[in-house]
Amino acid sequence: MIRITVGIRLLCMLILLANITGFAFAQEPVKCGPEDEKDKITKPKGKQSLPAPASGKAMVVVMYQGIIGKSYQVKLSVDGQWRAVLKKNQYSFFEIEPGVRRMCWGGRVSKRDDNFLLLTARAGQTYYILGTLTKGISEVDPAEGVKIMKKYDYVTFEVQR
Repeated sequence: MIRITVGIRLLCMLILLANITGFAFAQEPVKCGPEDEKDKITKPKGKQSLPAPASGKAMVVVMYQGIIGKSYQVKLSVDGQWRAVLKKNQYSFFEIEPGVRRMCWGGRVSKRDDNFLLLTARAGQTYYILGTLTKGISEVDPAEGVKIMKKYDYVTFEVQR
């Protein structure tokens, strides 16, 4: 009886862990966000300064380090919703709620399984995320993130209806 109870608890813990991390057995790559959504990138005039996050929020700066040649549109989702759309050497920023957030790098890179990042966001903090076409996304040191961001163009996006 004790072995069965321990086995059931272990199985429940594994299922819970799989749900939290997005890990699944024998499935297609997980979708980052709505696939049929078309977006338009807008480059505002002038330089954009990075504001501090609002009270109770965290700030995310996402940057796309493109490759030489054609510039492909890429997207970053947070918890299944697109939050940034970029082309090479562009950046954007947005606020998120504190807690564990699941980020996904989509677009031309969306068919791979390694384009995810779990970020434990804390209120008042700013996080710098660097994405590439070949290596997916990763968090970078804030000092390095600021240097990269200064070289890139700020953009926003809107959903095309």
